[in-house]
This record gives sequence, C-alpha cells and structure tokens, in this order.
Amino acid sequence: MDELTRILWEYASDCRLEGCYDQQMRREREENEAAIDQSQRKLEVLCPEQAKDLFYYLEVLRAVDMEAAFSCGLRLGLFLAK
Repeated sequence: MDELTRILWEYASDCRLEGCYDQQMRREREENEAAIDQSQRKLEVLCPEQAKDLFYYLEVLRAVDMEAAFSCGLRLGLFLAK
C-alpha cells in the first residue's frame, strides 16, 4: 500500500467505515462481535496463551484483508474514472 492509499485508508476506517453499515449489517456485526468476545473469554480460561495468539493472528488477518479490499476498491474506482 503506497503512502497516499494508506492515508486514505486511515481516514476511511476512522471517519467513514461505520456509516457504510446498514441497520442489518450493524446488528449482525454487533451480534458476532459479542459472540467472539464470549468465545474469547472461554478460550482464555482453557488455554490462555493459545487464545491470545489465535485472536491476535485473526485480527491481523482481518486488518490485512480489509486494507487489501480498500486498496482494490480504490484502484478499481480510479481505473473506472479514467
């Protein structure tokens, strides 16, 4: 990701992302986030170190995928605007 794309990504994720969820998506996201938190707490009791690593790696993977999707969408938009 080049510097300009990174700046746009940070702005979009900080200031615009939440507005892109419709009501159903927002509700589904909140329900899944609660389920993840509950599962994480249970796993941390059973195997704390592995749970910590697992959730860290899942978060990194999610962030990388979101950044790649943003970059792809931006490039596609710029290509179509030509």
